[in-house]
Amino acid sequence: MSNNIIFDKVLLKKQNHLIPNNKSLVGMDDEYMMRKDISAVVLAGGNSKRMGQNKALLKLGERTMIEVIVENLKPLFSEIIVVTNNSEQYPMLKGVRFAPDRIQMVEKNSLIGLYTGLWEAKNDCIFVVACDMPLLNTALMQYMIENLEGEDILIPYLEGHYQPLHAIYGKKCLEPMEMLLEKGDYKILNFFEKVVVKHIDEAHVKRFDPYLQSFLNVNNHKEYQDLKERCFDEKSEG
Repeated sequence: MSNNIIFDKVLLKKQNHLIPNNKSLVGMDDEYMMRKDISAVVLAGGNSKRMGQNKALLKLGERTMIEVIVENLKPLFSEIIVVTNNSEQYPMLKGVRFAPDRIQMVEKNSLIGLYTGLWEAKNDCIFVVACDMPLLNTALMQYMIENLEGEDILIPYLEGHYQPLHAIYGKKCLEPMEMLLEKGDYKILNFFEKVVVKHIDEAHVKRFDPYLQSFLNVNNHKEYQDLKERCFDEKSEG
């Protein structure tokens, strides 16, 4: 998705991105925040060509990017799986399970990571996110969980595009994924026609995330510095 996203630090705090314990979101009591039987999967494939290093380990304040993501996931999901072939790089992560790619390739791709996470999950459904999307919105994720009604995929549809790395997938997706992988087709959207897909339109997403900041991903050093300065630099709070 385009990174042409408006940053609003006050709004980010209200949306719970900068609140470590995830218990301050207005209207969310402990019962509402109760974990559901859905696993969360974080795709942490490794080095980025454009960034030149592992984006998951970039610092945002006192924590790494992947720590920020995992802490935002913990209140909502009964299991968190980090898909990576280099679990030794993440000793700071507690309460997660690591899984290496089930299919090893020189070139990493998201479909293999998604397939691995879904295969490894103890639950019937997973919520998947990339390791460079640190502005997850708790209320939006909860809304997606509550609106899962038996379809195989529940996915936001924004600006004319599906958002496959901020979506819920069910185990029935495994077989059509395998068919794609056997053909050497690594485009996630290409198996959607084989399963039941329900999308969440932009108007509903913006009820929880008006500026679509959940979908921002960090692709290069400029975007990283911009994100860090606008959202995680304590000096800018005054």
